Amino acid sequence: MTEQNNPIFYIISDSVGETALRATNAALAQYPQLTNARLKRYPFINSLTELSPILEEAKKVQAIIITTLVNDELNQFAEEFTQNHKIPYHNVVRPIMNIIHQETQLTASEQAGSLHRLDDHYFDRIQAIEFAVKYDDGKNRKGFKLADIVLLGVSRSSKTPLSMYLANKSYKVANLPIFPEVHIPEEIYQVDPRRIFGLTASPLYIQQIRKKRVKMMGMSEDSSYTSMERVKHELMFADDLFYRLKANVIYIENQSIEELSEQIITQYNYNMYS
Repeated sequence: MTEQNNPIFYIISDSVGETALRATNAALAQYPQLTNARLKRYPFINSLTELSPILEEAKKVQAIIITTLVNDELNQFAEEFTQNHKIPYHNVVRPIMNIIHQETQLTASEQAGSLHRLDDHYFDRIQAIEFAVKYDDGKNRKGFKLADIVLLGVSRSSKTPLSMYLANKSYKVANLPIFPEVHIPEEIYQVDPRRIFGLTASPLYIQQIRKKRVKMMGMSEDSSYTSMERVKHELMFADDLFYRLKANVIYIENQSIEELSEQIITQYNYNMYS
């Protein structure tokens, strides 16, 4: 067995392994004293040739094995190996599959990754999410030319939430916060205007959001960041920039991220494909 306060978990899956990883972390969260638990992840294990050396290694380090192997041959091999060598083993999905089979008499497809179909759309979505994180808040200017959609707006105009929501729909999004004192990157002027979306709202709306934000952060609400004069100045500067860039202007006031996302997608598709 593993050391009492230093367990090693081997997470093995014939797909991504996200389900097993989340289940293990959820269980570990109930044992805060296990501060030194280690997790090693082995995704896309689809053959006995791949599985066997992992089990041998787990035996040497006395690991606890958690899997989501849906392939019957792989699961049976792992079960027999761990029983013979007295290795703790648990397949997260198998007990549920067995119950479903008993109650319905249906046969499982044993198709790896059915929860997260690893088709082109899935990979596109993952890449888009990684893109949105990498190019959030103008971190890297190269993103503007590579993006499907570029979002511009003053602080608290929902740029990051919109970027992540659009990324979940497989759009590569870069965004840039607009400040009058900060030089606008030259790369922005080289982006196709059809791809640029300027986010705006009334000064009062932006001010209220900023006041809520600073209050949550325990800061004074009377800073220049929340002053009406400052907000108006920033919005005027942003509106002028949108005009010069010929950007698509989106009014965010009192609209959900879902609603705004649909507006942007509709306008983007019209711009690019009409």
